[in-house]
Amino acid sequence: MAHLYLILLISLASNLDNLGVGLAYGVRRIRIPLLPNLLIAGCGMLATYLTVWAGGMVARFLPVHLANVIGAVMIIGVGLWVMKPKAPASAKPVRTHSVLGLLDEPEQADLDQSGVISLKESIWLGVALSINNVTNGFSAGLWTLGPFPTALGSGLFSYLTLWGGALIGSRYAAQWLGEKASVVAGLLLILIGVHQLF
Repeated sequence: MAHLYLILLISLASNLDNLGVGLAYGVRRIRIPLLPNLLIAGCGMLATYLTVWAGGMVARFLPVHLANVIGAVMIIGVGLWVMKPKAPASAKPVRTHSVLGLLDEPEQADLDQSGVISLKESIWLGVALSINNVTNGFSAGLWTLGPFPTALGSGLFSYLTLWGGALIGSRYAAQWLGEKASVVAGLLLILIGVHQLF
């Protein structure tokens, strides 16, 4: 039961950026159809599965307490990094169609400016949004969480947060909520890490 609780929290925290991206798309009336959203979720699931598995392999060679501490420190570090203030739009460097650029300016994923994220465009977006899953997944592996249930949880939350964010953004233009998503994700990751230390 404790493992399920951790899997749900890590899956949620890993995908709150998706909520911000979905809100940005909803506000700009950029649609994310079913299949592209599933492909994005699949990218997150794959990244999560591989990194949880890798973390589990490393955990076999470490004392349990040390593996817990390393995982906790890593996830707290990610939480602090996620919470760092973003530069104002005018001060942001221009990144043309780069994976990192998609995290700051998600509308760049709509390469043809059609107002719809296609399957091809969703691959780049899926890779960008999977970055959070890497460290979080590795930490989950160090804590001996199962790769499959953790990946499944991550994929489910990926789909729901992106879809829900787009829906809310299109109806309420809730840009302020997107800005708070990173802070909430960071705080949640820090709390998870502190919890694992004790």
